[in-house]
Amino acid sequence: MSIELEYALEHKNDPAVLCCRMEPGEISHHNLEDPAIFPDLVDTGLLKLDGCLTIGQCIGATLKEVSDSLTPLTAEIVDNIQDPAAAGGDAPAEEAGAEEAAVPAMAVPAGTQIAFSGGVVKLYIAEGKDIAIEFPV
Repeated sequence: MSIELEYALEHKNDPAVLCCRMEPGEISHHNLEDPAIFPDLVDTGLLKLDGCLTIGQCIGATLKEVSDSLTPLTAEIVDNIQDPAAAGGDAPAEEAGAEEAAVPAMAVPAGTQIAFSGGVVKLYIAEGKDIAIEFPV
């Protein structure tokens, strides 16, 4: 599953692996897999991260060839590898903070409960049709 930009910036030093098949072109956070699943895949032998570039090096870089899901991004298949240190260090954090400030707070209807427990978000909406939604985070 692809990752969000904020998550990608938090994990910029983790290995970059494609989440789905990708045609040649610019690599974005939408093309990258969640690094939290890598340990299990490596342990079972389904994924090898030898020579893998980091997420910070790959966002904005260019994929040279069609690649399948769970393909580790290496220098052999990626052009225009980015230098995360050249961005000025704190610049991405400042941009992310400004971006967050621009997003208005979400209004929650009366009777709505949101709980975070055990890595799962539980959302219960009493108004309307008693909608309850749970998903892992």
